[in-house]
Amino acid sequence: MTDQTRALYKSVASSFSVWDAAHIFEYATSRFTTIHLTQLAEPNPKGSYQYSFVQHLIWEAECFVIHFISKCTAMNINSSMPVYLSNVLLHITDFQMEDRNHQTLFVRFQDCLHNKDGDVVVQYQVVLRYRYCWWGTAFHFMPMQMPLRLSVAEVNEPTADHFKQQPALVAWLGLDLRQMLVAKLKAMGVAVDAMNCLEQPLDKVYDTMAASQVAVDVLAEDYNNGWIRTSTHGDPFPELHPFLCK
Repeated sequence: MTDQTRALYKSVASSFSVWDAAHIFEYATSRFTTIHLTQLAEPNPKGSYQYSFVQHLIWEAECFVIHFISKCTAMNINSSMPVYLSNVLLHITDFQMEDRNHQTLFVRFQDCLHNKDGDVVVQYQVVLRYRYCWWGTAFHFMPMQMPLRLSVAEVNEPTADHFKQQPALVAWLGLDLRQMLVAKLKAMGVAVDAMNCLEQPLDKVYDTMAASQVAVDVLAEDYNNGWIRTSTHGDPFPELHPFLCK
């Protein structure tokens, strides 16, 4: 469990336990996070998109959250839920009880912030595959196709599948990071090769500059000792007379 989840307490022995509720709520949080990321990626959502999106959003809340909150209450199970899920549920409840404006709920869900600490994909356990993944389809071009209700078993199954995907997700992220590291090392190798190609010409420039400085020092010393006479046109070094040898 994460730091964002309050303490869980044991319930009366039954087929549905406090841990079942906690896992389902974490699964629901992951689903809402993925839905939110999909919403943010939609460049210009039309009215039909927003209306259908809100319909599916309410279906998510009823199937994966609200029914289980009622079940926990009826069974005297003192469960908890992640803060982000709680905030989402408050917006949906306000919509159902106060303001039935689809556009308002669409905007509120869009503006509902995740915890700022860390990557939301990792923090909220976003995976590659979800059951009932309506947001991956052109849902706003067709009638609502989600089942009217889901039983506890029908929710427990995708929840268990979600947690099974966690090691695979970690491995996938690890592979992605390794590929990025290899690409960085290749780029670094190219940069080192370029520096090596420039090293020899730079050495020649430094040698030439050093030889020129020696020649200037000798010329300055000869001039200060009077071994170099000025021409009839004046001092050849009017700005630097006398030379100061360092």
